[in-house]
Amino acid sequence: MIRTDAYKLSVTGLAILALGLFAYPCLRVGTALEIDYNEGWNAYQQMRAMAGLSLYSADTPLFVNNYPPLSFYLVGMLGRLTGDMVLAGRLLSLAAVATIALSAALVARAAGARRIDAVLSGSAALGMLSGFATDYVGVNDPQLLAQGFLCAGFALYVGGRGSAARLPLVALLFAAGLLCKHNVLALPLVTTIHLVWRGSNRERALFLGTGLGLAALALLVIEAKFGSGFFKNLLASRQYDPARGVILSTEMLDLLQAPIAVVGLFALLGRQGGIAAKLGAYLALSLLIAIGFSGGAGVDTNIFFDAMIACAMAAGPAAAWVRARPGAGPRACAALVLLIHAGLLFHMPIALGRFAVDMAGGELKERESLFLEDVAWLKAIPGPAICESLLLCLRAGKPMWIDGYSATQAVIHGRVPADTLTGLLARHEASAVQITSRRAHPVDDPKGAQSIPPRFINFPDDMFDELDRSYALSRTGITGRFYLPR
Repeated sequence: MIRTDAYKLSVTGLAILALGLFAYPCLRVGTALEIDYNEGWNAYQQMRAMAGLSLYSADTPLFVNNYPPLSFYLVGMLGRLTGDMVLAGRLLSLAAVATIALSAALVARAAGARRIDAVLSGSAALGMLSGFATDYVGVNDPQLLAQGFLCAGFALYVGGRGSAARLPLVALLFAAGLLCKHNVLALPLVTTIHLVWRGSNRERALFLGTGLGLAALALLVIEAKFGSGFFKNLLASRQYDPARGVILSTEMLDLLQAPIAVVGLFALLGRQGGIAAKLGAYLALSLLIAIGFSGGAGVDTNIFFDAMIACAMAAGPAAAWVRARPGAGPRACAALVLLIHAGLLFHMPIALGRFAVDMAGGELKERESLFLEDVAWLKAIPGPAICESLLLCLRAGKPMWIDGYSATQAVIHGRVPADTLTGLLARHEASAVQITSRRAHPVDDPKGAQSIPPRFINFPDDMFDELDRSYALSRTGITGRFYLPR
């Protein structure tokens, strides 16, 4: 009985773990607290979209939108119903993660895996995203929304059983994903390459024709509505730091090394065509893209989401392949399940500990209260403010003015004068400044000393110099340090 149940027991246990990890972002969905830096930035864009304003020619060159437009309208429409753009974006993010998990299970079934194997793939997707990307799941950000469209399209593609009629819908779902976020390239590329290489003429015509037609239509609509601003913003240069890329890639590969090894060996040793080959290509391409993009300013763990999803989709088919080997039984499959989840299991105490402290300990409520205190304090100060926490400025009723990341990149690459940020501080144009980060290069750092570069640089060092000269620290809160003019 133990031999027979070992695999099912391990899959069931890890599925329960995945649901537990997913429960955390579900329970915090209504919090007033800013979960991620991007939440306020996206909410400003969503509000502009619903107000009929341009998303790519804002009133200030220091608040630049370099995302495709679709997510802002989708979230904005739901935001009108809920009365809160941030809540709407969080709800769509949760729905997208559920879609990704379901799509992973459907892909496993399409590959010939059993139901229990499909549960493994679905729960692996849910667990990895909820455990490794807690600050993206259930957050007002378009990344997972885009991934949800793409995964649904891929599941439809591999599960169509030769029916070419599904391909226009696949192309539509891919187009929707890419119009939400432009860095989700792996699945559309793998599918397109496979169709061009192995598809029939009718399949190529339906998929490529629909895809090219949708691309042309999207470009025409974007050009008519936004003009050249969209392309200018999308292609705007940003800093690229190879050292930062190495650090981010090493961090993520450390968490994912076990599932990557299992899925990689399955793809190489299984010698299977069809869906298994596509999943192997998906994993390889997603890793190449992630490692290549990882050094870019503003890039975070989200660039490795495709690698997580590829590992999850292939987990069920890999278990089915092991089970079919002579002499392999439930215990071998159970061992494979544990290997695929090894990184998540090692990370689990951190993830569940955060869940317990925030929910059972009440810390989330306490931090929410402190955030609202910062909002009330800033709201009482008249005039525009500079906020590193853009949700803070939004909740305090401050206008969309300066996004630290966009402004810094614009200064570094010469798109605005070098003294733009320092000049407005010297002139006391900001009634208040809220800031969390510190200098990228502290003044007392030894020259030539090796140091870990910061994950994000939202303000240049010379702005901190001018802030010290022209402003005085007035308050510290949960969102950081608050400065008022001297």
